[in-house]
This record gives sequence, structure tokens and C-alpha cells, in this order.
Amino acid sequence: MIWIKICGITNFADAQAAASLGADALGFIFAKSPRRVQPEKVREIVLSLPPETEKIGVFMDEKPEKAREIAEFCGLTGLQFHGNESPEYCKKFKDYQVIKAFRVNSEKGWDKIFPYVQNNAIDRILLDTYVKGVPGGTGKTFPWKMAALRNWKDIPVIVAGGINPLNVTRCLQEANPFGIDIGSGVEREPGKKDHGMLKELFEKVRGIKYSSS
Repeated sequence: MIWIKICGITNFADAQAAASLGADALGFIFAKSPRRVQPEKVREIVLSLPPETEKIGVFMDEKPEKAREIAEFCGLTGLQFHGNESPEYCKKFKDYQVIKAFRVNSEKGWDKIFPYVQNNAIDRILLDTYVKGVPGGTGKTFPWKMAALRNWKDIPVIVAGGINPLNVTRCLQEANPFGIDIGSGVEREPGKKDHGMLKELFEKVRGIKYSSS
């Protein structure tokens, strides 16, 4: 079954909607972003979630002691790094599920992955779309077929960037990923999810019709 993470959660209503549909993980952004949320709010949301739901903090070039402080305070189960964090940096968090994001397109970004794999520094790889000068969250896709053509010692690969209910089926067919990470593709505005789009997404991926009640 495809692992689904809904990222950029900022409020209780969206967290509960995603969890009730069966999201495997929710993402909370602590880096500079229109979806940035304060640790105090995340802690409250996390306490309301089912224990089986992964709670993942998204960071970018944060001091390791600060990232750990936030993770412990909020009750996170995983950390996702979107900056220039080295393999040595990532290995400081082996007591968490560590996801490292890499920005790729048809040419760029792929070679940067190998040192993390070779050093057993991460648990999952996240592929986001490379756009010059933009660190992530572009809402743009990369050539998904390239993800399926590569092998990183069986480390699970998560695909992100521009996925929405209209193209998710094609994404899964072409990339054949372990999971998908979706934020803006199910939003009505930055930081506010469209619950109808969430429901449509899960129906497409899971092949299940959810009640509208």
C-alpha cells in the first residue's frame, strides 16, 4: 500500500481530516514557509492524533540541538531535512525516522543522494523538484519515470512536488514509489487544506470510496 504524507499541516481541522482518511504521516513545517507553524501548536495537534500516525517535522539547515529540542517538545516521530544537511548531520538523529529531501530534475540532484546512502545516514529518500533558487515546495513536478529507474540499496523513495488528485495515478504508475508527499496539491490556500481534494486524493490512491459525512 502506498504511504501517504500530507505536509504543511497548520491546524486541527486539517490534521483530523487527513488522519481520518488514513494518512500515514502528517508534516509540520518549522522552516521559513507560508505554512510554517509554531512548536506549541504542533504539540497540541500531535497530542490529538492516533498513535500510528507518523508526526514529521520539516527543517532546513536548523542547528541540530534546536531541531532535537523541537522534536522532543512536539512529540515528533520523524524529521525531514530540506537544506544542506550533511550525512554526518543526519546521523545525529538515528533515534528518529530520518527523511532527506533532494531536489532533482532530469539532470540535477541525483548524484547528491549517494553519500547519504553509502553512509547509512537516512531512512528514506524524498525527491522534490529542482527549481533554481527555490529550496522546496515549488508545486512543480520532475520526470517521475527517472525515480523508478534508480536504486538506492532498497531505501524507500518518496516522491513530492506538484502531485494532486488529477495526476497522482500517473505519478504512481511512472515513479513506482514507496510513498508520496503532498502539500499544495490539496490546498485551497497556503496552509489550508481543501477537504474535498483530500478525499479525492485518498480515493484515487487507495481505491476506496469514503463517506461524505
